[in-house]
Amino acid sequence: MYRAIFLVLVLVAAPLAAVGQQVFRAPDVKSLKHLTTRHSDHARDIPGDETTMDYYIGQNGEIITVYSFRGRTIAFSAHSNAGDQQSYRLFMDLRGDGLFQQVNVGFDWQLPPWAR
Repeated sequence: MYRAIFLVLVLVAAPLAAVGQQVFRAPDVKSLKHLTTRHSDHARDIPGDETTMDYYIGQNGEIITVYSFRGRTIAFSAHSNAGDQQSYRLFMDLRGDGLFQQVNVGFDWQLPPWAR
């Protein structure tokens, strides 16, 4: 019974937590230096490496990776090795509206449903 109550609370609270989450626009990479392009697999049901990854570097040394599928940006990440603080942040467009939310980098992410 307590598990059922907990599950209901989680299902009710999860959308409310997402409402207050900060959103970001995709980075403007025009002023960044393009390093390379690679491909990766972020959709288990699509054969091959379907996701294009474009790597850029900023003047401050920050690496920006833009992930796209069929020409649409689905995610981007920012990575810095500057100083003692190494950081890696991942942002995904979860709704297909061009607004990106920071997501947990600890999970194996897949293409969002809207991108398919």
